[in-house]
Amino acid sequence: MATTTKPWTRAELKRFPEDGIRYEVLDGDLLVTPLPGAPHQRVAVALSAELRSYCNRVAVGVVVAPAPVPHGDSELQPDIAVYLDPAIPLVASWDRYPTAGLVAEILSPSTRRRDLGIKRAAYLRWGIPEYWILDIEDRSITITRPGRDDERVTDVLRWQPRDDLPALQIALTELFR
Repeated sequence: MATTTKPWTRAELKRFPEDGIRYEVLDGDLLVTPLPGAPHQRVAVALSAELRSYCNRVAVGVVVAPAPVPHGDSELQPDIAVYLDPAIPLVASWDRYPTAGLVAEILSPSTRRRDLGIKRAAYLRWGIPEYWILDIEDRSITITRPGRDDERVTDVLRWQPRDDLPALQIALTELFR
């Protein structure tokens, strides 16, 4: 006989230790992700640095890696999130952050299915404007936007969060080296 448990909530995430393991809640399910490997972390740091430099230069937002993305009783923690409000105070609680304007996940063997499946669906459902899925093995990035077909990038990644800003351009050969 199967046992039934009550749904997990964001509030319960505060009970977990700060041990480097990622604990997330999506639609009542607890997701547990082990520490990422070296290739994953190298790409995460490189992309975070590029995004942070751009966001600071054009004063468009704040980059956090990893970052909580709350939605109701769910909370996902993508590898990188950009919040499109440069005036967020450093001491602000996560609940005071706006909806992320960009989230990025770097695929790894333990998260690949989840990142391409339930997390992608959740970010679309939550109205996240742009979701990047970085594939280290394939050296590509898949860009997912609500209401549009996915776009696979293999050469230069371009991101322009607002029409009045210059586009950020990142050569994937540099990002995946």
